[in-house]
Amino acid sequence: MAFLNWTDKLSVGVKSFDDQHTVLIETLNELHAAMMKGQARAVVGSLLHTLVNYTREHFAAEEAMMESTKYPALATHRNRHRELTKQVEEYVARYEKNDLTLSLHLLQFLSDWLSTHIQGEDHAYGPWMNEHGVQ
Repeated sequence: MAFLNWTDKLSVGVKSFDDQHTVLIETLNELHAAMMKGQARAVVGSLLHTLVNYTREHFAAEEAMMESTKYPALATHRNRHRELTKQVEEYVARYEKNDLTLSLHLLQFLSDWLSTHIQGEDHAYGPWMNEHGVQ
């Protein structure tokens, strides 16, 4: 059973970004499943690699779209992206130091990312993007 399933409630109204957000949900579910089997340490490295790539590619795509539509809260959103990227980099550093509590903290981080950033901050840009021709 998945820790979290995609629902319309998670949609920001922009298909390409919704598709990218599903990567985060899959990552969260993969970590949770491994934790339930006692295998979290075996998957954390791979998940962190996915997260690093996800944050860089997704944030760049989001910010480029915001720039092209002249999204008024771009500067604030960009700063939040920088904070999230820094947090991901901190998880990589913890992994490299063999932090044994990393899996639980990473699961909480991903869950918070979904509830705070995607469902809150990202939902704010959906209507703006739609009004400017981005579906």
